[in-house]
Amino acid sequence: MHPPRVALLPGSTRAASVNRRLAASLVAPFAALGIEAELIDLAEFPLPLYHGDHEATHGAPDAAVALHGRFAGCAGLVIVSPEYNGGPSPLLKNAIDWVTRVDRAVFRRLVIGLAAASPGSRGGIGGLAVLRRICEHMRLDVVPVDLSIATAGDAFEPTLDGWALCRADDRHAAAAFVAAFADRLGEQAAAAESA
Repeated sequence: MHPPRVALLPGSTRAASVNRRLAASLVAPFAALGIEAELIDLAEFPLPLYHGDHEATHGAPDAAVALHGRFAGCAGLVIVSPEYNGGPSPLLKNAIDWVTRVDRAVFRRLVIGLAAASPGSRGGIGGLAVLRRICEHMRLDVVPVDLSIATAGDAFEPTLDGWALCRADDRHAAAAFVAAFADRLGEQAAAAESA
C-alpha cells in the first residue's frame, strides 16, 4: 500500500520566499508520519490572469490542466501563502481559480491545510483568515489548525534537503499542524473504507 501523498503549494515563486521555505520545512515532519509530501512550484505552471472571455475562446490553459492533475493524485493539499494586503497572494488565488475551471471537485476530494510565514509579527494571520473563508465558501475539508510563522526572516536554517525551522516554538507549532493534518487524513481514509 502506497503512503498518502500531500501537495505543498507555496503561493510565491520568489527564490528567497519565506513561504517557499516553510513549505520545504514541512516535508520532513510529514515523512516522519509516513506521509509523502511533494513541493509544487507555481513557476512551473504559468497561467494568465483568469478571464471568462479567455476561457471561452481558448479553454483552460494546459498549465491549469497539469496543475489539476498534480492535485488529483494527492490525498491532501497544504496551501502556504504570503499575505498581500490582508489576503492571499494573487498568484495563488489565480491558480486556484483556474484549477476550479478544470474541475472544481478536485479540491473537495482533498484534506486542506493552511499555513503562512511572514517577516512581520502577525505571521500572515490576516491572509490565512481570508483564505479560510474562500475554502469554506468552496465547501472544502479544511484542517482546523493553521500554521503561522511570524518574524520569519530568521525562522529557517538550510539543510541538506532544503529548509528547516530553527526555533523550538515554531517546530512545535509545525509538528502540531502536521499531526492534525495526518489525523484528518486518517479520518478521511477510514470514512472512505466504510462507505
